[in-house]
Amino acid sequence: MKRFLCLLFAMIFVLAACSQDAPVVEPSPVDTPPVVQKVTLPAVDTTPKEEEPTGPVNPLTGLIDGIEESKTMRKPVAIMINNLKQSLPQCGISKADIIYEMLAEGRISRFLAIFQDSSDVGRIGTVRSSRPYYIDVAMAYNAIYMHFGASELAYNQLSKNRIVWLDGIRGGWEGSLYYRDAERRKKNGLEHSVFTTGERIEEALSKLKSPIDLDEPVRPFNFDKDHSAKAGTAVSEVKVPYSSYISPSFIYDGETGLFNRFQFGEPHMDAEYDAQVAVKNLFILKMKTANIKNSSLGWITIDTTGKGDGYYVCDGKYIPISWSRDDTDDMFKYTVSDGSELKVCPGNTFICVAPTSTEIEFDGTAEKN
Repeated sequence: MKRFLCLLFAMIFVLAACSQDAPVVEPSPVDTPPVVQKVTLPAVDTTPKEEEPTGPVNPLTGLIDGIEESKTMRKPVAIMINNLKQSLPQCGISKADIIYEMLAEGRISRFLAIFQDSSDVGRIGTVRSSRPYYIDVAMAYNAIYMHFGASELAYNQLSKNRIVWLDGIRGGWEGSLYYRDAERRKKNGLEHSVFTTGERIEEALSKLKSPIDLDEPVRPFNFDKDHSAKAGTAVSEVKVPYSSYISPSFIYDGETGLFNRFQFGEPHMDAEYDAQVAVKNLFILKMKTANIKNSSLGWITIDTTGKGDGYYVCDGKYIPISWSRDDTDDMFKYTVSDGSELKVCPGNTFICVAPTSTEIEFDGTAEKN
């Protein structure tokens, strides 16, 4: 027993000695996390970007619209379109590259719709008869002139000029190039029932003996996205009071950047495409207009050569311009107030040819002649 107690005491002594000699371990200090400076990165635009279109440029609009290269080097077609209220609605006009509106007898208006490539257009019409000053305009574009009938003055002019004309009355094109719509004939009357189509136009052009290709494209405007009207006066509505019968207006749509056309108190519609006529560029050109003396039918003349004033309207703004043309073989020239060439925005165009006495209204206020 003594031996066991001695051994126990010896072990207690050794353990106590060890505990006194053991080094003291200090707790390691807690590391302070480094200060991280927050950096704001620029936002990344994840919106898919539209690729810039590539390809041939339509010479009448300045747009890359899918036109074939060969068709940019071809004569455009200029088609007489009825605008008598009884003939409405029209078809295919919303697809025209350029439209001219000019007065006819009785102070009604008719259109000259110009297409560089009409091959994909459905019905176009209704097609109406020719007058001399429409021929003058078509000649500026070296166009193939399409009409259904003509005044005797117009027939005389056609027989003397170099223009290629496709007439449904004396030219033998009725039934092939032109056709009468049975429903329109019943509802609107015989003279308001004539149509054509892009497909029929292409077929007719393929049969022509006269050449339709050009050495260079027809270029009516100096196209530039930085157009001249950007420095102009703001306007939301433009009205052209031709007469008590026809006073169309163009109202600006800021979302589309286009002017929507209204006539006879309603939106001007294209029945073929169920679309309102809307244009990027609006021209108002003042031209000398006069009644032909002793005309039992009330025929008029419009002088499309010489010089005159007008307006260019685009993107909700307008500026005064001047136009000039030496001969009917020449294209119209346009200048701004300092004499430099007018810059026109790429897009389709509507040109209102009004008598010099017409007071154009901008947002309800008539200009001062």
